[in-house]
Amino acid sequence: MSPRGPLALVRGRIAIKLTLTLVGFVALTMLLGFALDRALGSFAHESLQARLLTTRQVILVTGVAAMAVAFAIGVFVARRVTRPVVEMQAIARRMSEGDFAVHAPVRSPDEIGSLGRALNAMAGRLRDKIRDLEQEQAKATAILDGMVEGVIAVDGHNQIALMNERARAMFALGQAPAAGKPFLEVIRNADLHEVLRQTRTGDGVTHRELRLSTPVERRLQVNAVRLALGRDEVGVVMVLHDVTELRRLEQVRTEFIANVSHEVRTPLTAILGYLETLLSGALEEPEHARKFLEIVFRHTERLGRLLSDLTDLSNIELGKVVLRLQPTSLPEIIESVLTIIGPKAEAGEVALGSEVPTDLPRVRADHDRLAQILINLVDNAVKYTPPGGRVTVRASQDGVHAVAVAVADTGVGIPRVDLPRVTERFYRVDKARSRELGGTGLGLAIVKHLVLAHGGELAIESEFGRGTTVSFTLPLAP
Repeated sequence: MSPRGPLALVRGRIAIKLTLTLVGFVALTMLLGFALDRALGSFAHESLQARLLTTRQVILVTGVAAMAVAFAIGVFVARRVTRPVVEMQAIARRMSEGDFAVHAPVRSPDEIGSLGRALNAMAGRLRDKIRDLEQEQAKATAILDGMVEGVIAVDGHNQIALMNERARAMFALGQAPAAGKPFLEVIRNADLHEVLRQTRTGDGVTHRELRLSTPVERRLQVNAVRLALGRDEVGVVMVLHDVTELRRLEQVRTEFIANVSHEVRTPLTAILGYLETLLSGALEEPEHARKFLEIVFRHTERLGRLLSDLTDLSNIELGKVVLRLQPTSLPEIIESVLTIIGPKAEAGEVALGSEVPTDLPRVRADHDRLAQILINLVDNAVKYTPPGGRVTVRASQDGVHAVAVAVADTGVGIPRVDLPRVTERFYRVDKARSRELGGTGLGLAIVKHLVLAHGGELAIESEFGRGTTVSFTLPLAP
């Protein structure tokens, strides 16, 4: 029953009571007048004519006055009684509009008081239910927004019913409201719409891996299931897993295995071929035998370097390398590295120098690993710098907490398209030249991981045909 039903019933009862009271009062006045008239009728007509007229006038005036008083009392009582009823009606209207904080008056123990108590109890229960529902909705929203997967719910009219923050980020929707909008208007992807259609017409769970080209290149794994919303309405819930990084790592792993196989097979094939030649009779020819053995030795040496670099890189990535961090003099290490690489630079007619301040503060580093970083960088610079070029090692304080080290050369440089990948394992800009110079393709990968392990950052700048600068930072010693 609506709130107006009981209020109208109470007001009707009050009106009936007031009407009966007024009618009874008038009837009583008329009855008294009639009785008085009969009583006076027994007296002589002549002698009592004047008195009777006067008495009737008094009775009439008294009746009119009584009716006026009764009417005034009725109006007062009606207003006093109907005011709570009007208040109840206003309170019920506010409750129907969703305001359950109002409180109905319960000043009397009659029907109006009972109605007020009933309204207050109903408002309290509704208030508790709404608070519980809001809490549950807040929990569900927090859970959905905290998921790493995107979640999209679509109703039976192909309108979005729900979309969490991760799904918004996948499609770069920002904070624009999506609920209630057509799915096709919000997400313009034909493959995803096909998944929606198949799921609604099918019975089980739909699995599909999709490629998104906008707003960025992504690979999404979609799991969709039907959502029963009513007797004749069927929606769909889709869970989107971003597997872009997983697929990239799988590709890197595949390339790594292929590269390792190729890098190992190349020297082994050469070693096997020359050994077969020697066993076939070349040992009897000293000139050729020595030459072949030198080639076998170089390939064996390269294979050893490859395995050593692979072991170092694996240990660094797995965290098995323990750095002995201590205050270290950077100028001393740079000087020792230049001494080691000096003969190779002289043989290639490459000038080797350094620009390091004598008062450079000590850095917090592992002495041997820092030397390994610099040897790799300077050796690479010398390899790819043609005769007449120059390699320079620079160091300077970078702010109050770090030292910046840079190895610059005037070599062949690196094309811009290859710069983001030069620190990947086995990635070579010029594969033939790299193998010819004895490189394993792991030097920069090892350098990057060692710099990161020291708490520094690695940066590479290059201009093709002009040279390359590889710089990194190291924290100052406390």
